[in-house]
Amino acid sequence: MATLDPSTDLGHRLRKLRKDQRLSLAQLSDLSNVSVSMLSHIERAQTTPSLKTLDKICQALGVEMPAVFPVKEPTENSSSSPVVRANERARLDFPSVGLTKELLSPSSSGSKTLEFFMMIVEPGGGSGPEYLVRNGEKGGIILQGKLLLSVGEHQYNLSEGDSFQFDSGKPHRIHNITTEETKLMWIICPHKIAGEI
Repeated sequence: MATLDPSTDLGHRLRKLRKDQRLSLAQLSDLSNVSVSMLSHIERAQTTPSLKTLDKICQALGVEMPAVFPVKEPTENSSSSPVVRANERARLDFPSVGLTKELLSPSSSGSKTLEFFMMIVEPGGGSGPEYLVRNGEKGGIILQGKLLLSVGEHQYNLSEGDSFQFDSGKPHRIHNITTEETKLMWIICPHKIAGEI
């Protein structure tokens, strides 16, 4: 069976989530503060969204990031398994910023309280030039390489084995300022508050 191009697949998944909620592009644009033309380009796989743009769309749709990861072909017992095999991870690539996110949480977990990712950051790559802000907490550990973590007005140079945790309501971003690939485990605990989308 032919596999869809990841960006095309992402566009189809976002379009389906929008349609399932009976939202027009204009309505989603109002909710997400992402232009109608950008949303249309993403849905038609004419562009890959930045991490910040994808996060804004997910928040507007009321879903967590794992909901937009590609669905892997189920293997025996995988639909109820708490285990994700290394060769079965769903992934999203953000080539414009040199970042890949691999989903470590089982898609069947249905957890709204914890998300696990493997982040692979190319030399010079990161989460992008814009700072990210979302409700909840984030944490992680550097598994390989080095990383510059910015949280609010503070910057932290992290090396292999260093870990971190912070309030993700503070503006933050990551950047690999080295010439080597960096890998880190990234953990998100999204806290919901009344009235939040």
